Formats: sequence, structure tokens, C-alpha cells
Amino acid sequence: MSDHNITYLTDVSLLTCVVQSGFSKVILKAARDVGARLGVISHHARGIGARERLGILGVAVEADKEVISIMVSSEQRDLVYETLYRAADLDVSGRGFIYITPLEKASTYIPKSMMEQLDKSG
Repeated sequence: MSDHNITYLTDVSLLTCVVQSGFSKVILKAARDVGARLGVISHHARGIGARERLGILGVAVEADKEVISIMVSSEQRDLVYETLYRAADLDVSGRGFIYITPLEKASTYIPKSMMEQLDKSG
């Protein structure tokens, strides 16, 4: 096991945005534009719901989705949430949804220079 110290992030939330396939680039750009930088991940999922019954002769229509998860500080949470909601047009039926999960504890590598800035400001 490494003798490095673990830096714990405790005042963070995970924003998860499930959108139509092809929207992840828009979401990721919007997040970066408002300063979200931690833990951006994108992957594909297959959803079920009202759209699966819209196929010809009742044949299911596959609803491929992209899931984008972004870890943000509590200070950024509401701004990033609203920005992503608007960027993905989530007020349009079938576009997707977004939710917030509070995180008790998270860890990642944080460069020493950034830690020094955080220590000075906190």
C-alpha cells in the first residue's frame, strides 16, 4: 500500500444527467464553461419507458441514452445543475433528466498547487 496521504473531499455532490444519445458533448462543454472540473464521466445506457412502445406495429424502439456524472462542490451545485438542465433542454419531453446525489466522501488526485490555493482561500 502507498504511504501517500489521501485527500478527502467532503463538501461535494454528484450531478447525474441522463440525456438522448449525442448530447454528452453539449453537457460536458456547458459544465466546463461554468467551472465544473472534477470527475467528468460519460457512458452509454439503454432506457425503457414511453418511447419503447412507439415502434411500428408495437415493436420496441431502442432508446439509447448517455449518462454524464459530474462531481461538483456544494458552492457550484445549483449553478451547474441549472446550466446542464438548460443546455440539454430537459424541459422538452423525452430529452432526459438530471438529479443530484450528495456525497459523504470522495477522493481523487489534487495537484499540490491547487491544494495550496484551497488552503489559502479556506
